[in-house]
Amino acid sequence: MDYTMMLNDLVAGKRQTIEVDESNFFAFNQAWKTFNLRKQIVGEAQINGHVIYRFSESDNK
Repeated sequence: MDYTMMLNDLVAGKRQTIEVDESNFFAFNQAWKTFNLRKQIVGEAQINGHVIYRFSESDNK
């Protein structure tokens, strides 16, 4: 999966969320750590290691 492209799509409004399961978390985290708007990507933990990320323009500007 190309998480960098997914993060760009999230910020551009082309997608509402990014859903990451436990097995893909490390790959997502690598892309997120280098993303310039990472502080505005908010994750909400679900059960079984599943996380749903969304873009929040107001968070941590």
